[in-house]
Amino acid sequence: MRLWRQAGNDVSAPSASELLPYFQLVGQVSLVVGAAVAFYQLLQIRRSRRNEAALQVITNLQTQEFRDAFNLVNDLPVGATADQVRAGGPRFESAAGTIMMAFETLGVLVHNRVVPIDLVDQVIWGFLRESWRRLEGYVVWKRQAIGQVRWGEWYQWLFEHLAQNPRRAVGAYEAFRGWRP
Repeated sequence: MRLWRQAGNDVSAPSASELLPYFQLVGQVSLVVGAAVAFYQLLQIRRSRRNEAALQVITNLQTQEFRDAFNLVNDLPVGATADQVRAGGPRFESAAGTIMMAFETLGVLVHNRVVPIDLVDQVIWGFLRESWRRLEGYVVWKRQAIGQVRWGEWYQWLFEHLAQNPRRAVGAYEAFRGWRP
């Protein structure tokens, strides 16, 4: 057995059984640190996927088809009846369907927390609000006409949840006046 010198005294090297508790402690600390790193990476992946989904949804709302549909719907009067929408012909009904399906999908994604509601509020709340104010009567009529109470349900849900946001009483230029880069 090898001897160690410590302050002039001969001391034998610690045996493996004496070091075992230290190795066990190092192993346990390594496991905890590894689990913490894995958890952090999972959070980062989730955040990244959420951001990618939000960007994809917002990008999909920037298509020419959506803009054309929104412009047609926006030409309707606030509180338009189903007859007024239908009087515009297939073009107006198609535009109403395009708008409704885009916001229907977005409502499901917000509800499932794939896309943050605050982002939706900041990016498209005006479009959603104005389209709903013009299409609500049509949505209600369509539900009755096809006998399906779920038609446009997430479109309405998203509108109602965004309308509850107290910040929406003022524009972004006021709500975020104190923001600094």
